Amino acid sequence: MTVRKQLPKHISNAMDDLLKEAGMQFRAGETLKSIDLSMKAWNLMPEPVEQWDFYPQVQSRNMIAKFVELGDHQNAQKWIEIMAEMYDDPNHEDNLVLMTEAEAMYKLGDMNRAYYVFSRVFEIYGRRAFLGEKLPYLDFYLKEKAARHE
Repeated sequence: MTVRKQLPKHISNAMDDLLKEAGMQFRAGETLKSIDLSMKAWNLMPEPVEQWDFYPQVQSRNMIAKFVELGDHQNAQKWIEIMAEMYDDPNHEDNLVLMTEAEAMYKLGDMNRAYYVFSRVFEIYGRRAFLGEKLPYLDFYLKEKAARHE
């Protein structure tokens, strides 16, 4: 496991201010403004970004949600790859990375990709990965699996 460093306080404080505003804009339905603010915050992190704890991981996940909200498959996919990098998961085996990707593809209407990724979640983590609010995705996966005779 990679040991990550804490951002210098002046950078994390500046990022916090930008991300707070980005969150308010997103909740207000101003997704493009939210993305712009989030990118300003992202760009405050010194390279390589993956060396830092917390911010790159959480922010990459939030960027996926924003591009899903816009229906932007290409940028959502780009940020899924960035998220996998930030979680040090190049093979996409981490439950959070997989489930985030699967949910994004489902919400974007890419049901073939969603099925494939949900099948990996099920293969690696079983039913327990689909507890609570994730249960509808288990229903989707199982119905789709039966329909595909797999």
